[in-house]
Amino acid sequence: MTMLAQPRSRFWDMLDAGTLREMGLPLLIVSLVLFVSAMTLLSANVSELRQGYARVQQSNEALLELAAVDTDILRVEMTVRGYVLSGDPVYLTWKQMEASVLHDRVAGFDAVFRDNPVQMANVVTLRRLLGEHRAYFDDLVRRAPGDRTRVIAAIIDYSKKVGRRGIEDHLLAMRANEMKTLAQRQVLAETRVVSAYRYAIGMSAAALLFASLGFAILVRDRRVSRRRVS
Repeated sequence: MTMLAQPRSRFWDMLDAGTLREMGLPLLIVSLVLFVSAMTLLSANVSELRQGYARVQQSNEALLELAAVDTDILRVEMTVRGYVLSGDPVYLTWKQMEASVLHDRVAGFDAVFRDNPVQMANVVTLRRLLGEHRAYFDDLVRRAPGDRTRVIAAIIDYSKKVGRRGIEDHLLAMRANEMKTLAQRQVLAETRVVSAYRYAIGMSAAALLFASLGFAILVRDRRVSRRRVS
């Protein structure tokens, strides 16, 4: 008790001597600034968490869209097979519809991956691969009426050699890259959030300390002034 009382007594002696008397209001102002700064950091944390959730949602949608490209390709191939085997032109209408869906889906990747240069480069490669795939099956459609046997053999050969493997491997690489990018962004965001939270807690504690000290100085000064008047 004696050791704690001595520093406290010295502090009030300094206050009575006028050394700290003018610091009351500035300390309150500093505490207010620190408190506002802490609240700003906490608000930024909430915004960062919301952005992180939005990034997760965007990545999930991108992964679903990439998976859907595989399905679209198979549907295009199935319509070509149907036309070659049956000769029914309705399959060509379906082929055009499926090809349009695939084109629109890939066109949407420009917006999905606009913030990721690596994925944008992958989109360029994907478009080239899909262009080659489309050209191959368009050629089969043109040859089908007059050379049906060879076209069927070409379709079987394409399936045996897994002609779309280059596209599938590229889509797999794009999905892996998207998951890796998301993980990196989450780690970075979590680091920023934790750091900002610690700073906010520290500033809040300092604001409380300065506010208490400033208020105590003002109250002490007020009491001393009243005693002198009386």
